[in-house]
Amino acid sequence: MKPAADRLVDVAPGTVVRVVEIGAAAADWRERLQAYGLAPGGVLKVLQHAPVTVVRVDRTDLAFEAPIATGILVSAATLASDRGEGSEER
Repeated sequence: MKPAADRLVDVAPGTVVRVVEIGAAAADWRERLQAYGLAPGGVLKVLQHAPVTVVRVDRTDLAFEAPIATGILVSAATLASDRGEGSEER
């Protein structure tokens, strides 16, 4: 059973989420997104939505226009490792 999912474009900046699915709206970009580490199961942090959606995956910032961000489905990431907490914060 898949977890409840939200569209990336609807997630508040500062939120850490896990990718659930690259939906039909972003299907043409699926391979490119996966090459940057944005794939189902991957964790990212939403940085902003205007003028474009910007997320951080590992140490890489990626920017998406609204149609792509709409097609990326995500759910809340709840583990400490999902929040990108490093050993310096432990």
